[in-house]
Amino acid sequence: MTTLSKKVKTRKEHYCWGCCQVIPIKTVTERSVTFDSGTASTAYWCDACIDKLNSMEDWQREDGFAYGELAESP
Repeated sequence: MTTLSKKVKTRKEHYCWGCCQVIPIKTVTERSVTFDSGTASTAYWCDACIDKLNSMEDWQREDGFAYGELAESP
């Protein structure tokens, strides 16, 4: 599995993978593209979830995060 991340400016509304909140148009946010077994998937992350991930000690889990999982964590 390979993941590429970069900051982008959105051209349409997206939902944050971590908390399911709307990321408005023209927002600078982080986009991650993951390639696994010939399949690519894209996720957008709001600043609050990025901050939450950065504060977690063991956030790089092999199985990743389920959609909206960070909204449930403190």
